[in-house]
Amino acid sequence: MSHGWRAEPFPVGPSTPEEIWASRSPDSIAVIDGDETMTTAALQAEVERVARILVGLGLRPGGRVLWLLGNEPASLVSLLATIRAGGVWLALDRRATDAEREHVINDANPALVFGSLPEGESLHPLPPPPDRHAIAAIAYTSGTTGAPRGVVHTVQQLLYPAAAAIETEQLSRSSLVGSPLSLATLNILLLGPLTALACGGTAVMLPHTDPAGLAADVHRFGVTRLLVVPTIVQDLLDADIDVAALATVERMIMGGSGFDHDRAAVAQTTFGVPLIASYGLSEAPTGVARMRVGEAGARPLPGVDIRVETDGEISLAPTETGPWARCWRGAVGYWGDDTAELWRNGRIHTGDRGFIDTDGRLHVEGRIVDMINRGGATIAPAEVERVLLAVPGVEDAAVFGIDDDRLGQQVAAAIVGSADPGDVRAAAREVLSGYKVPATWLVLDAIPRNANGKIDRKALRALAG
Repeated sequence: MSHGWRAEPFPVGPSTPEEIWASRSPDSIAVIDGDETMTTAALQAEVERVARILVGLGLRPGGRVLWLLGNEPASLVSLLATIRAGGVWLALDRRATDAEREHVINDANPALVFGSLPEGESLHPLPPPPDRHAIAAIAYTSGTTGAPRGVVHTVQQLLYPAAAAIETEQLSRSSLVGSPLSLATLNILLLGPLTALACGGTAVMLPHTDPAGLAADVHRFGVTRLLVVPTIVQDLLDADIDVAALATVERMIMGGSGFDHDRAAVAQTTFGVPLIASYGLSEAPTGVARMRVGEAGARPLPGVDIRVETDGEISLAPTETGPWARCWRGAVGYWGDDTAELWRNGRIHTGDRGFIDTDGRLHVEGRIVDMINRGGATIAPAEVERVLLAVPGVEDAAVFGIDDDRLGQQVAAAIVGSADPGDVRAAAREVLSGYKVPATWLVLDAIPRNANGKIDRKALRALAG
């Protein structure tokens, strides 16, 4: 895959892994993993060890390497080593199904596949570091509406989330960044460990996802920047944890869809920690706009021009003026496809629907493909979900469309919690117009979501029959 554009270097932070190493003291702590720590020098040495092995195994520039890993330092090493060897990184969580693995292998045709970092040493010489515009990683989309697709990113754009965080959050050498989410997901790897390295701080491995275990990990390691999804925030709130365990956290960055504003506001007040809701997509990569919970709408991150097209679709492009002009570029395109499918008229078309208010803030209404067309009336699932989540006893909710012979689609809902569906329906009727009230109800133990925390509406439609 080729591309014709060249992004300018970021005005803050590194634009390549080599600049990361040059900016850090060799004896600074790069990674904390339980009782073990890894200095910057040790991490760089491990990256180069693995990179030499990859080259010795025949990896050529542009060759794909598939890693089956998890929330562990090996995921960070695998990314940096693959890039250093001139390869293209892609990964799946080691818990991925055989079908998921088969899809990625058939689609990307990786030259090498690993379930752990290779052992041993190699004296094979390393090639020169790749150009910052070279293709470096493929992130497979969530696949909630179809088969996952590979989104192609360059070396420099993998460091955009770090540069944006340095600019907007003033991250520094004292920052300790952690997440309980799988680092086999590129977005989390970039927002977490890679951002920690880029700002001079420390990447912290957080092995526990249960509320008590996560809170204990955060307290033990003094995490200052915590990456979560809405379900984790809600679990922490429901568990009634000792909020003193979160005393070191300066902000929680919350990605994924389906969070309830009112509950998030309660969590923010209870924890005493700013909760930052992020809007982003794999094609960005990661976030392009953020807001603190309680604010009306999200502000674009540096270098990103956000526009809403006449049909309501959100589109993205690089800014053309200021210090961040032409620095952000987003994805090159989709693996195996022409870039024109993603880039049209110089802009990334997100497939999301929204609007920009008079203050220039972005409001996201949901995926265009998720919009429900009931007898010609368009219904945004997020609007109905907010109402359902406000009903006592509803712990989680998802709204989706199902086929209807007369209306085209009907509104369906899945709820989790102790609330009776009849009571929830009655409460919804008090707030929503009749055509927006779900006609079909599912009561589930958990809403199906993907690794990025997004609702899997395709799975819900299958459950509804």
